[in-house]
Amino acid sequence: MKDINGERLLSDLGELSAIGGRPDGGLDRLAWSEADLEARHWFAARMRDSSLEVRFDEALNVFGHLPGAGGPFLLTGSHLDSVPSGGRLDGAYGAVAALEVLRTLVESKDPIANRVEIVGFADEEGVRFESGLIGSKALCGELELVGLSGRRDWTGVPIPEVLQATGVDLAGMNNARSHLASVSRFLELHIEQGPRMEASGTDLGVVTGIVSVHREVITINGMQNHAGTTPLNLRHDAGRAAARMAGQVKELVQSVDHEAVANVGVMRYEPGAVNVIPGRAEFTVEVRHLDDGVVRQITERVHDRIAEICGEESCRFEIRPLSDVPGAAMDPGMMATLDRVCAELGRTHGRLWSGAGHDAQVLARHVPTAMLFVPSRKGISHAPGESTGDAHLVLGARALLAGVRAILANS
Repeated sequence: MKDINGERLLSDLGELSAIGGRPDGGLDRLAWSEADLEARHWFAARMRDSSLEVRFDEALNVFGHLPGAGGPFLLTGSHLDSVPSGGRLDGAYGAVAALEVLRTLVESKDPIANRVEIVGFADEEGVRFESGLIGSKALCGELELVGLSGRRDWTGVPIPEVLQATGVDLAGMNNARSHLASVSRFLELHIEQGPRMEASGTDLGVVTGIVSVHREVITINGMQNHAGTTPLNLRHDAGRAAARMAGQVKELVQSVDHEAVANVGVMRYEPGAVNVIPGRAEFTVEVRHLDDGVVRQITERVHDRIAEICGEESCRFEIRPLSDVPGAAMDPGMMATLDRVCAELGRTHGRLWSGAGHDAQVLARHVPTAMLFVPSRKGISHAPGESTGDAHLVLGARALLAGVRAILANS
């Protein structure tokens, strides 16, 4: 059987990374941006170059399969968008590797090529709308349209207007679910985005599950006043209250579970002047753990603590949920097949859970789903320094190809 063309894989990754590329080697390919749209059309063109039939759905997911193939398909791929100042491999690697796998199957005249479809998902990162996995949720009919319709993106533009500018109608995005009946399984290849595999010398990782992710915005209202004339003990300082909460998140999370993580990624003070006491502060909180119950427990403790802090600082608070993505276990049968495939490739391999969210966790609620990881250098991701050696990138694509063949051979 023909193996993947590593040189072609790496060349395609290089071309794609130039779309939205930064001088520091990073990537700005925010969902729904011009760079994001260009990347989607680049991916579609690459599929057409390989004589694949290309389709954009109602959520701007882009699919490719052999002309005339009707499924059910083993779907494989990942997302094409990035975070601001992100890395060139997050998502893109899995999509390009999926393309290389299907091209190889076609070139090998392998009959299973008719049973494989590849995808570049839309807006997995969720930065712009503060809610991610948009494309995969639409494919599965899970998109919360009402919530999105009343919100704005991070620049203040109403979300329906952002989507309309790309040709997407928010009200019709869940119509993408009509294609789900043609999907029998999903397999996603990704960089680990963490340090565990490199530290343990593991070449290939079989993912056991993906963490639950809860996101919310906490707004604190105090009293704006002159910073030079208002005594400290008479202030209603929303900024201080927010800073106190942010400073206690680590200890609060670890008091519940040492494997849980949380992040305060955005904080804004109003009016934001050097000599004015903030009358309003707003910050995001994100909590992650494999167990949904642990995430709920941590979130409740955050709420209890912010209530105490605001009482001490004579402020008021409001909490607005952004998103809740439950954790997902991967399919045991597919994991066992991937274990065998990795062993046959003769490289070190092991099982591990994913601390990052992926489109796979949405698909896992509907079809048997699995993931493969390759190591990330120094565990860096969501940053320009994100990197994986060429040998591991090629190895991961080889494992994906072998996994696709083995899974379909067993079905």
